[in-house]
Amino acid sequence: MTSHLPDSWESLPALATVLDPGRLTELFGHELGGRLRTSRLRYKPEVSAVARVDVDGTGAVHWVAAYAPSVPGRDKLERILAGAGPGRPGHGAPVLVADVPDLPGHRLAVGRIRTDPGLRRPLAALGPERAERLGQPGDAARLLRYNPRRRTVLTGPAGPGPRLVTKITAGPSGADPVLLARLAAAGLPVLAPVPAPGLPVTPHVLHYPWFGDGDLAAHAAADPPGRGAGRPVLGAAAAAGAALAELHVRGPSLLGTARAGAPLDADRKLRSLAADLSALDPRPAARSARVGQAVAEAVAARPGSPARLLHGDFSADQVLVHGSAPPGAPSLRLADLDRMRTGAAADDLGAFLAVELLDAGAVEAPAGPEDSPLTGALLGGYGSVAALPPWPEILTWAAFHVLARSMEPFRSTTPDWRELTDQRLLLAERLAERARRTPQAVPILPGPAARTVPARTGTHPVRVPETVPGADGRPLRVRRAWPTGRSRLVLELEDEQGRVRAGTTGPGASGLTAVQVLPHGEDPRLPGLAVAVAAGGRVVVHRHGRRAVLAAPDRFVKVLAPGRAGQVAELSGRLHGLGTAAGLAVPEVLARTEHRVEFSVLPGRSLHELGAAGETDAYRAAWTQWAQRWPDLATAVPGAGLLPQHTAEDEAHMLARWADRLDAFPGLLRAPRGAVARLAHRIGEELTTAPAGRRARAVLHRDLHDKQLLFDGVRLGLLDFDTAALGEPELDLANLSVHLELRAAQGLLDAPLQAAGQEAVTVVAVRLGAEPARLAVHADATRLRLACLYAFRPRWRTMAQGLLDALLS
Repeated sequence: MTSHLPDSWESLPALATVLDPGRLTELFGHELGGRLRTSRLRYKPEVSAVARVDVDGTGAVHWVAAYAPSVPGRDKLERILAGAGPGRPGHGAPVLVADVPDLPGHRLAVGRIRTDPGLRRPLAALGPERAERLGQPGDAARLLRYNPRRRTVLTGPAGPGPRLVTKITAGPSGADPVLLARLAAAGLPVLAPVPAPGLPVTPHVLHYPWFGDGDLAAHAAADPPGRGAGRPVLGAAAAAGAALAELHVRGPSLLGTARAGAPLDADRKLRSLAADLSALDPRPAARSARVGQAVAEAVAARPGSPARLLHGDFSADQVLVHGSAPPGAPSLRLADLDRMRTGAAADDLGAFLAVELLDAGAVEAPAGPEDSPLTGALLGGYGSVAALPPWPEILTWAAFHVLARSMEPFRSTTPDWRELTDQRLLLAERLAERARRTPQAVPILPGPAARTVPARTGTHPVRVPETVPGADGRPLRVRRAWPTGRSRLVLELEDEQGRVRAGTTGPGASGLTAVQVLPHGEDPRLPGLAVAVAAGGRVVVHRHGRRAVLAAPDRFVKVLAPGRAGQVAELSGRLHGLGTAAGLAVPEVLARTEHRVEFSVLPGRSLHELGAAGETDAYRAAWTQWAQRWPDLATAVPGAGLLPQHTAEDEAHMLARWADRLDAFPGLLRAPRGAVARLAHRIGEELTTAPAGRRARAVLHRDLHDKQLLFDGVRLGLLDFDTAALGEPELDLANLSVHLELRAAQGLLDAPLQAAGQEAVTVVAVRLGAEPARLAVHADATRLRLACLYAFRPRWRTMAQGLLDALLS
């Protein structure tokens, strides 16, 4: 009976044994202690077949390989045996070899995971004992995934320390750890690598924190959505949609020099797939080629859309869910971002729909999102943050991803893989046909679960009010507001007792939805805040989920989101040495914990205060001293790798992100549709015009303004090195100069004092050899960024409008 074998199996007849559990068990079952099952098959006709082997009864996991009796095949097997060591796997040795009955010269090898020729070297990072036990009965580590020659994923036993998931890959990881860390630091809910005590981190070995209590697919299987059931699941799907939109929209501005793949070449991918399928069965291969050509042409015909940073392999099982997360704690994380790339948003959304349909065994294309509950909820959440692509475009990409998975039944060694492959090709065909027949303008309506997610504002203007009601109905003054993503604002408030409070809200049809105000001195996303408040000190800054600053008589305490305190302490320590050597007073790091950093108090008042108070002599003396000291700090040599790089490309991405944030709140400032984005793009192009090799490099503060400079009548002090980096000196100089313009526009600085500060900036620019053209473009970038920032501060919105008008004119 050979119906389960591909048409080309006779070119490698040992494949019949690999795919027959009975015959494979006859050869190796006695040695391995149970019945054998294969999956994760990789098949090269006339060359080799490699698969995962599970041993029923013991839980052990091995690999099996069959090689053609050619010289290259024999040599490859000999190399595997030489690297694995002597013995037999059932008696403590790692590899067993057997001749295939009735096939002279054909041999099969079964080996432990640690002898996998593709993974053997990376697995050595675990140490010989742990690598030897991997996949074997009694191993304390839990094997989560194993794909021979490609990768393995495992987690250690639960213990007192944080639980980690280790991913080991044959080639360098597809996920760029730098990019993942940058996305996580920006507040995006992605799973980023972390250090592992006693284990190395290499391009082949990455460690991730354990998160939640299962993925979205598992939650949906346990609580199927429909007829009122599964509402928590639909809510999680909506939240995942919002998170994906944040990745899509904010991701490109965070790329910088990090690594991400290029958009998919749909035509090339589908042609290659049809060729691979033809080696299994020419009949479905012809159908795959026909449908694939139609899908590739439809993808190419879609109108251009903004390039997004994509997950690249998005589905419900890539969303980790924390179903019992306490209020305010993260409830999900996007995981397995090994295939991140740029491309159209519908690529990711279509992949999610494709997997939902395949998991349900569907053969019909849904007329709309409401026919696919998880996708409907996902799109509702996505639409609350970013504009949704047309439904036909999502259907087209769903057809692509169904085709891309058409060989999965064979690779899973399912006996009826031919029928399942036909079923997938039929579904892809019907998805493509539905996409072709559906009008492009048909809107996507959110499903029931998605209606609980605030909808993105339309044409109604949004206003950030000057006051909002607290829980007791008493008004709270809005001091500052920041957009976070495209769906909500973070507010810094002041109550009637003068205490700083934090809150959040989202945009509604006109104005804001209900404001959530945190109790004074509390924030579930800042675990160290309550402890710091209890120890004494007055909260002077509180940005929900990001940071809080407390003033005590002998120190300032900065409370940060988990994972940030170490970086801030290290940068501050490095700049303390450089700043002190330049003659500046710089706060000393007194103490640090996982959640906070404590700094010494500098004497004096800020230049912002001195200027606003009209204290001419002190103000001018402070600027004179800054002009003397700053060049020494800017030209200091910090040592290789001690400070991160901040490039013109990074600055351009940041500017584009601010323009996108302002665009998410239409009517906040008056401007023609798309004008702010076009302005940001033009300035960004000017920023990145100069060749990278010719751009000067200096020590940068990156947030240098008059509130960061203190003067006590004798010595100038400098605060806040959270964003210190190496980059163009013109960036800091322009930021300082434009802030002087800003203070004058705010009515807080008289013209003669503004001129004194500007004269000091000009003197330093000459000493540092700053290029006037670079100063000018960095100044425009600062003006646009400040216009976007101050648009969210009620008191200064008119001033922000003036900044924007001047730039647009």
